[in-house]
Amino acid sequence: MARPRGYERDDVIDKAMELFWRVGYEGAHLAALVQHTGLNRFSLYKEFGGKAGLFEAALERFVGFLLKQYRAALTRQPMGLENIETNLRNLQYGSEYYGCFMLNTLTQRHTVPDGAYHRAVEAAAEIEALYHANLVSAAARDQVDGASNLAGLGKMLQTVDQGLHIQGLAGTSDVQKDRVITAMMSLLRRGEASQPPV
Repeated sequence: MARPRGYERDDVIDKAMELFWRVGYEGAHLAALVQHTGLNRFSLYKEFGGKAGLFEAALERFVGFLLKQYRAALTRQPMGLENIETNLRNLQYGSEYYGCFMLNTLTQRHTVPDGAYHRAVEAAAEIEALYHANLVSAAARDQVDGASNLAGLGKMLQTVDQGLHIQGLAGTSDVQKDRVITAMMSLLRRGEASQPPV
């Protein structure tokens, strides 16, 4: 009869995610992972195949949480600009901000495991598709110009979304973040960007 595991897999993944998120893939040395997770080296390799496998499991767990939030925010009915603005404004930097784990993985392309990088690319593509779906609905509701390049605008929103996370790492305040979002929404709303200042 096999001996029961002396650890909870999800608990180990959560603790590893904390460390990877804070110091990155290269910064999380095996000894630090062992100490932070409480899992010995043998069990770590047996359960995850090594550091790379543990990183991929941690990223998958994060992506699951992240996409759940994006789907909830960007599939509310009726879809449109309200969803987009609410989702962007929901980003809070806090006193200790380490960026978005998924985006951090994308920016560390040449150091993270290939599987993790490609999973982050897939997740980013889904987020972009959610933004695009809201733009299509907004165009149907006459909130944006239906003749606009909606695919390009979806990519632009994804770029702004990612940029806000980078700005958070650079010390941007919530007030500055909100100004960026207000400007972005003014550009999107039908006719606002072309109106002369009052």
